Amino acid sequence: MFGHKIKDMRLEHGLRQRHLAELLETDMPMYSKMELGARRVRRDMIPKLAELYKVNEHELMTLWLADAVYATLKSEEKSLQLDAVDLAKEYFLANEGM
Repeated sequence: MFGHKIKDMRLEHGLRQRHLAELLETDMPMYSKMELGARRVRRDMIPKLAELYKVNEHELMTLWLADAVYATLKSEEKSLQLDAVDLAKEYFLANEGM
């Protein structure tokens, strides 16, 4: 999900992968893998991307985190995936004030 989003934003702005790789302090093959979803974008890259594309950093971070959850659970059976997400949500709500 996140790789497709950064690729779409890059294309909308008419930028080259080489430019994004330089901005994110990585090489072009690595950046290409990020767009393909073969490599994860590092968390510290999110603010740079949000600033460059003038998008809400919180929304971009939310998509990045959702992508991480999906990557962790995608090989599990459907009922386990959904149960794990529900249980994690319960934990977050129960520990909200901590």
